[in-house]
Amino acid sequence: MRIDLDFYKSLFLAFLESEKAHVTYHDLIESGVEVSIRNDLNEKFIFHMQLCIDNGLINKEKQECHNLESLGIGSSKNSQYIIDIPMRLSQKGHDFASALNNKEVFNKLKSEFKDMPFKTIFDGGQKLLNHFLKKKMDLLLAEA
Repeated sequence: MRIDLDFYKSLFLAFLESEKAHVTYHDLIESGVEVSIRNDLNEKFIFHMQLCIDNGLINKEKQECHNLESLGIGSSKNSQYIIDIPMRLSQKGHDFASALNNKEVFNKLKSEFKDMPFKTIFDGGQKLLNHFLKKKMDLLLAEA
């Protein structure tokens, strides 16, 4: 499966738009994130949550999470389950969300970085965001 930046953008938006410090799966679902499809966990959701864990983008209420089970996602012999655990974006998650929420950065990442590894997408997003912000800062300083 490939990284879907649109999916990440909608996932992170649920965190950013929340009035609470921590969100739950119920909150994600209410925000329109496709956590499950026909009573089965959405594979795209699972994939992107695993990448969030791998890259330290999401923490649970008491900090670090190391696997899906630490975020309340598990499976038994015949089924999958979710326990509604409070979680939040880490600082790194907020940094990535900021890059994805910048229209110019998001469009560049989607067009130029779409098949790249996560680290390249993340680092590229941060560099692009800094570049666009520097251009804005230069314009503001020129006006002063």
